[in-house]
Amino acid sequence: MPTTLDRFKNLGAAYHRVRHETKYGWVLRYVTIVVGFLVTAVGVITIPYPGPGWAIVFLGLLILSQELEWAAKLRHRIMRLLNDFYAKYIDGNRLAQAALASGTCAIVLGTLWVTGAANVAQHWVGLDYGWLKSPLFG
Repeated sequence: MPTTLDRFKNLGAAYHRVRHETKYGWVLRYVTIVVGFLVTAVGVITIPYPGPGWAIVFLGLLILSQELEWAAKLRHRIMRLLNDFYAKYIDGNRLAQAALASGTCAIVLGTLWVTGAANVAQHWVGLDYGWLKSPLFG
């Protein structure tokens, strides 16, 4: 029975075969690049929110690295920098962890306020605070 790693290797081999041995393989190159940029952009936007923001960024860079060598280098560099940063400043440092958590909460709450989601949520529970109204969408 094939393992997950075997399936990924087979997928990569199939991609390479379609990309380089078919008449319209060039289309796959551009589709891959566009999809990679879109996935990476979504990942960058979602980094401050709870969930897999960084994982989405790395997935986008992984998609891009199928066609663009700089994307593979960037993915490896970002992973190394993040790992070094967390090992040096975050791991075992309760103050840094609290600051990171507080900053993340501030970004999420600020975004909910600016987009009007906080205003919608207050009406669900029967509140009506004017300061929760979005400055952009009233």
